[in-house]
Amino acid sequence: MLLHFLNIAYFTSWLGAHRSIASFVLFGGMYFETLIGTNIFIPGELFLLGGSILAGVGILSPFVVIPVLYAGALLGDSTNYFIGRRVGDSLFKEGRKIFSRKNYERGEAFFEKNGHAAIFLARLIGPFNLVTPFLAGVYDVPYKTFLLYNVAGVFVGVGEFIIAGMFFGKHYSIFVWVLHRYVFALALMFGLGYLAFRYFSKEKKTKNAG
Repeated sequence: MLLHFLNIAYFTSWLGAHRSIASFVLFGGMYFETLIGTNIFIPGELFLLGGSILAGVGILSPFVVIPVLYAGALLGDSTNYFIGRRVGDSLFKEGRKIFSRKNYERGEAFFEKNGHAAIFLARLIGPFNLVTPFLAGVYDVPYKTFLLYNVAGVFVGVGEFIIAGMFFGKHYSIFVWVLHRYVFALALMFGLGYLAFRYFSKEKKTKNAG
């Protein structure tokens, strides 16, 4: 968690020092963190929170940051959809374990029944967004239907990060003041909480073993 926070802080600092290319970096980051294959290695939170925090501070314009983040996410998801559409059911062959014809039929039945909800919720449940747009294309969900629910999901899923990042950016001085003033109290509180968690987990294991 701490390393993740430090990565975001470092990236935000770097982005603020390279404002001339910030919009290209944010768009590219959002696109490739969404694109199937590259999305395994690129954490979208860096771009969502980094850009939003700088927009909240006033270093970057929110009228640039917000459309860029949304555009990268939407175009990435649509690209995944069309890759899946192009590949189609050719991935699924008899004799394969994961990509078997039986699993294809299961997936097809799932998307026929729950496809709308899956496309919308994918942006709210991180790991599912790695594959859902691609699978929507594989299972031949009509693009207009996909786009409708994907736009709604992206609007909510990306929007929550934008709101959080801009709120932090606008009030970062308060967060820094609280952290500086109460850093030892916060560290003690988290330390005690961790020890309590370890203690009760150990007690639970002992009771279950007995």
